[in-house]
Amino acid sequence: MKKSLFFPLLIVSLLSVPSLLFAQEAGSGAEKPAVSVANNTKTATPSGTVSQEVLPTPPSEEAAAWTLVGGNSSYEVYYDTRSLQYDEKTGIITIWNKWVQKGAVGTGRTILLQSKYDVRLRVVSDLVQYTYNGLGQETGREKVADQSWYPLSPNTLGMELCQALKGYLLNQ
Repeated sequence: MKKSLFFPLLIVSLLSVPSLLFAQEAGSGAEKPAVSVANNTKTATPSGTVSQEVLPTPPSEEAAAWTLVGGNSSYEVYYDTRSLQYDEKTGIITIWNKWVQKGAVGTGRTILLQSKYDVRLRVVSDLVQYTYNGLGQETGREKVADQSWYPLSPNTLGMELCQALKGYLLNQ
């Protein structure tokens, strides 16, 4: 009786846990090299090493020409007119924008974003984010994982920034 239950239980366990069916021994087969993506080019790196993508450097306070867009009770928003890039073919503006959190000295934080705006469609895509504490020390940097376009909501600082960029382009 025990033998007759063994095979049905074995089959049920293999079907319920598919990884058991396809398990491979460690070290079997040739290892594939890891691939890193930077600047839309793929380069193979030896397996086991981490290839870090070089992020664009935000403009320094001295090099930037920050223009105040607006603010609310939590943030003030600026964009840098010196690093602004406009693609005439696509109508896309790539800019650095700065979001300064209001608060007591040393408690606020600043977020620098490199973003793409389509002012005609009123959509934005964030590319890179740098964060700083209230003392101006960098606390993080990352490539934004989801760089898809998203619509800007009316009556928000993001929409104010989009309108300011549209005005900037019209005056050029």
